[in-house]
Amino acid sequence: MSAEKANKRSRVKQVRNHSIISETRTVIGAAKKAITNNDSKEDVDLLVAKAVKQLDKIAGKKLIHKNTAARTKSRLIASSKSI
Repeated sequence: MSAEKANKRSRVKQVRNHSIISETRTVIGAAKKAITNNDSKEDVDLLVAKAVKQLDKIAGKKLIHKNTAARTKSRLIASSKSI
């Protein structure tokens, strides 16, 4: 494979990965906001479940380390139980 083609593929992959990670940050932020705003338990549980699913997804694709995903999930779940 030529260097130009490898560079192009790398840029395409970088853009795709960035959008997935950005989406994950948005979902996590929404869950944290719901927790701090003392939203209803059902809403918080739904948002936390969505965030956990997204974290598992990107950890499986190795966009973030699996331990980072586990730590983030643990903190989200622990803070959601405080409601």
